Amino acid sequence: MNFFETDGMYSVLRDKGFSLAQAEEEAQYIVVNTCTVTNKADVKNRNIIRNAIRTNPGAKVYVTGCYAETDKEILQNIPGVFGVFGNTEKSSLPYKILEDWEGKETYPHKALDRFSYSDVLPEGHTRAYLKIQDGCNRKCSYCKIPAARGLGVSRNYNDVLDQVRYLQDNGVGEIQLTGVNLGWYRLENGEKGFLNLLEGILKILEYSRIRLSSIEPPDVGPGLLDLMKHSRFCKFLHIPIQSGSRKVLKDMRRTYHPDAFRTRIELAKEKLPNLFLGTDVIVGFPSETEIEFQETKQLLVELGFAKLHVFPYSVRKGTTAESFGDPIPGDEKKRRVLDLMSLSSALHTKYAESVIGKTYEAILESDGRFVTDNYLKGRLADSFRFDTLQTGQFVDVRCLDYKPAKDREGEFVFGLSL
Repeated sequence: MNFFETDGMYSVLRDKGFSLAQAEEEAQYIVVNTCTVTNKADVKNRNIIRNAIRTNPGAKVYVTGCYAETDKEILQNIPGVFGVFGNTEKSSLPYKILEDWEGKETYPHKALDRFSYSDVLPEGHTRAYLKIQDGCNRKCSYCKIPAARGLGVSRNYNDVLDQVRYLQDNGVGEIQLTGVNLGWYRLENGEKGFLNLLEGILKILEYSRIRLSSIEPPDVGPGLLDLMKHSRFCKFLHIPIQSGSRKVLKDMRRTYHPDAFRTRIELAKEKLPNLFLGTDVIVGFPSETEIEFQETKQLLVELGFAKLHVFPYSVRKGTTAESFGDPIPGDEKKRRVLDLMSLSSALHTKYAESVIGKTYEAILESDGRFVTDNYLKGRLADSFRFDTLQTGQFVDVRCLDYKPAKDREGEFVFGLSL
């Protein structure tokens, strides 16, 4: 979602003659679009901001995003920060930069919502990110995002379809739908509309393909899975489990239990063979004993995920879980993270072995790698053939080999399928 919003801010400035500063250039304006999902993210934010100030003397540094929304005062007190804009102000930031550049207030101060960007094309990456929803009405005990993003809001149905048409007409091969809680998407009358929106998008897709970002477990059902059988729908789902323990899930205030989660995953794998499944896991939650951790690990193995994103629990100020304390030592959290990262590598290798010899549609990324619709990443075995291809081009590739890597996903070796 931050990719979409960053592209959106830049598109406003690009249309007024601005360009991205290259590594060897000194930027005149720097925008840091922050995340605040963990304490580690907050530390990274501050380090990036201070490094930008130090390495670009004289540049005007603006900070926006979730951390700017929840901890504005902290950021304002960093020497060298020129302005701080929370999420509710983010879409107005490029106009503030233009006014500073021109030395006068020339742009109307009209109300801008969280979808008020111009037509957004990808900048520096191949796929386009399309934000259809923002905010969250869930009340997970550990999560700070509702405070950073507010309650759920949805982008206008017809506006989303217009953006899909615009991206497709401009030759964008892959459109990734993004939001804080995709499945919550509402129509203007307040009714649930996520499946309606997907049906509308699929009707107009001729060239581009669509991919979903993270989606909550209760939103994965027969309706979605049947739509995903469409040829332009990427066979990929990232469904956060967070824990495989019924007790921990209850303490987290998640709206499902392990058995219900298992049923949805098994249905997805039944309806969509070779589906790539990713998930998020939080380890070290205050009530997670070694027994609960092993329950989580066992469920991840049984369900056959292809990739795990693993996070050590960190106390977030203002959340319900703040009152639970933080009883699990950092070294123990680190052990559990490393354990699941090793498992993720093994699970990815197992998934890779199941697709060797199969052919998939892939897009050539700007870094020279190919990404298939089911999220396999790798390079061509024949570099000479690679020279004849262009970034963003669709190519059918055959999975020839897989090179595993320790504690992370490995890389495929592809051959062109003619």
